[in-house]
Amino acid sequence: MSDAPRVVSPSWLEAHRESVTVVDVREQRDYEELGRVPGAVNVPAEAFRDPSSVAEGKLPGAEAFADRMSEAGIECGDAVVAVDDERGVDAARFLLTAAVYGHEGDLYLLDGGLEAWLEETEADLETTDSESESKAGSEPTPPTTYEAVRRDDAPIVDREGVESAVEGDAVVVDTRTAAEYDQSHIPGAVQLGWETLLEDDTGRLKPEDELEALLADRGIEPDERIVLYCNTARRLSHTYVVLRHLGYEAVEFYEGSLTDWVRAEAPEWDPVDLKRQVRAYADAGGFDAMVEELGEDVLGRLKLIGLYHQKQRGYFMLRTRAPGGILTAEQARVIGEVADEFARAPEAYGGPDQNPVFGDGYLDATTRQDIQMHWIRIEDIDEIWDRYEAVGLETMQACGNSVRNVVGCPAAGIDSGETIDVRPTVERVSERFLGDHHYANLPRKFKVSVTGCHEDCARSGIQDLGLTPAVKDGKDGFAARVGGGLSDGPRVASDIDLFVEPEQVDDLVAAMADLFMDRGSYLDTAVNRLRFLVEELGPERFREELESYADFAFESPDEALTTDYRGDHVGVHEQDDGRSYVGLNVPTGRLGGDELAELARLADDLGDGELRLTPNQNVLVPHLADDALEAFLDRPVVERYSPDPGPFTRGIVTCTGREFCNYGIIETKNRAIRWARELDDWAEETGIADDHDAIRVHMSGCSASCAQPQLGDFGLRGEVYRDDYESGRAADLGLGGDLGSDEFIDWLVGKIPIDDVPGVIRETMLAYERDREDGESFADWTDRKSDAELRELVAGRPTTEPPAIGTEVS
Repeated sequence: MSDAPRVVSPSWLEAHRESVTVVDVREQRDYEELGRVPGAVNVPAEAFRDPSSVAEGKLPGAEAFADRMSEAGIECGDAVVAVDDERGVDAARFLLTAAVYGHEGDLYLLDGGLEAWLEETEADLETTDSESESKAGSEPTPPTTYEAVRRDDAPIVDREGVESAVEGDAVVVDTRTAAEYDQSHIPGAVQLGWETLLEDDTGRLKPEDELEALLADRGIEPDERIVLYCNTARRLSHTYVVLRHLGYEAVEFYEGSLTDWVRAEAPEWDPVDLKRQVRAYADAGGFDAMVEELGEDVLGRLKLIGLYHQKQRGYFMLRTRAPGGILTAEQARVIGEVADEFARAPEAYGGPDQNPVFGDGYLDATTRQDIQMHWIRIEDIDEIWDRYEAVGLETMQACGNSVRNVVGCPAAGIDSGETIDVRPTVERVSERFLGDHHYANLPRKFKVSVTGCHEDCARSGIQDLGLTPAVKDGKDGFAARVGGGLSDGPRVASDIDLFVEPEQVDDLVAAMADLFMDRGSYLDTAVNRLRFLVEELGPERFREELESYADFAFESPDEALTTDYRGDHVGVHEQDDGRSYVGLNVPTGRLGGDELAELARLADDLGDGELRLTPNQNVLVPHLADDALEAFLDRPVVERYSPDPGPFTRGIVTCTGREFCNYGIIETKNRAIRWARELDDWAEETGIADDHDAIRVHMSGCSASCAQPQLGDFGLRGEVYRDDYESGRAADLGLGGDLGSDEFIDWLVGKIPIDDVPGVIRETMLAYERDREDGESFADWTDRKSDAELRELVAGRPTTEPPAIGTEVS
């Protein structure tokens, strides 16, 4: 094997392409359909990192790696150039894995990835189609007999090695971002984010003299022993390859858990004290003084008290808890008035015209039955919290790594078919953890739902802990599911055969939180959701571990009572007392603060002074007698958020999007409103609206899952589209989510230009209408069709010019 991996330019690759094996580590679909360096073989990143395990990004087994190399036709002595399109992190991970397992040939990383190769060589990519046309009848690359054995001198250190490095015989380097480092890190470690080694515009390595100066500034010298650690081994691997390329000889890395160590060194996360500190700055210098005195890292801790720093510096999103989605009319009125008064953009960001669809002074209902609003200033927060406290509202732990707002059935206590009224249980759990310092700094957020009806409307399948009705020895209680979640590594929650009495629920949540703190990872943010721990241990062992933390003996339920899944509560519905509740449709969850205040007034005047929020970003008004119901339905605000909407308006769900979110790639709210209206008109014209109450389009502005795209008939996540001539906003598309069947969407096609998406939706719905069998749901139809058939359908979409980056709805 060569002395160290090297970073090579696209021109070097062109000059040596006949003598090296090019390994493309992108997804197989991208490798085949988007194109690759001619002659490249594919070893996709998931083959050497497992997203379903807490060991994500860590070394695969030697046998599994050897099998994948053999399948790709790679010999142990081949000179290998690894290529990806993500600035080299996955490609570097492949090289480090090969080095550890004794690959004998030289190892190279392509600087700048596939995009740099295209730009520098102006060559054509090879696709599966073009290859088959030019090499008709050719055989695939024959497999080899590849042997992988971990080297005795592999550059891996154990926990003791890290401890000795900290004590002074090495430089310990944290390759995470500065924000992650500020939140918690190994004492004495220096921070070196892998992206600081790259040029911002090209993604290629900075000049060597600039890199050496950057490293020297951090005390990282060529003659020092260097130990790297990170939360994802991909980033660590990139730094390893670059350092070895630059001639740093003694570079090692650590991939185990350092949870207990880092947790002991973490700053204090006391929500009550933090809230007191922030209040003091309202009249004492505001944002600037707070950051200057408490440090930039305070912006991360503010999530614990409901404040997210927006992409517009100095302004915050404020999230308000509503346990189980229940608000008194007085609370809803105060929230609406606060939004109308304080959630307003300054003139520098457009003032009252800052949003062409919603104007100003608006708020958003969320999928966790919270309410959030934007443009909040530290200077105003003391006044806002005073108004909140006067009516019993709270923002603490609406965000952050704590027990989040507990989701409950929106019709709790008024549904004639429910087994348990979950309102007391939800309230008890909420009160147990609110402001509790011990549970204020979990490895990651902890999400709980409690459902008392038989339709799982609080979505137990995607919760860290989901409780649904069950019975044991004639006593009503709950069955527990654990380890559900979306985003990277989505997982349906596991039934652990556990019966929980209502009075035991808060103790169970505490036991899970304690287990999570002891066994979860505080460093590995890519895999430190509780679902990865459940996956690692397995449901049975997780149950055993959990029982050791609980204060009560575990028993199995006699019968679970969930019979169906309910997607929303839109419409007029009869309550158990003969009155009605009205589920209003609030497309994208956004409405004016003055409109929420008006709904609160109607709830006071016509109902019993109560409003409820639903997991579909909607609002429910209960306790309406027949005469009051008629008067309520006649009000303009009710007509605007009609309980009888079109199918796309009813089914649209979005996240905040690029408008405010630092991670958002595409704008979501305005675009979704426009799409839903246009698609409803089309559905009415074609007759599709006659057969569908709701067609669920869930749109996330980035690769995260804040809009729960895995649950939609159509799931979308923001991307950037590029071709040889232009670039613009785009979306990945998946089809056929059905939580009632524990099915998430299959992601089918990537980077569809954003303006093409409505056309894709129309064509897909028409194909479904033509092809479906009697009684076949959209999810069942997509399950029956092959991915290849669905991709071909989507590939026939109309082509439009993508919008320019930075436009109003980009």
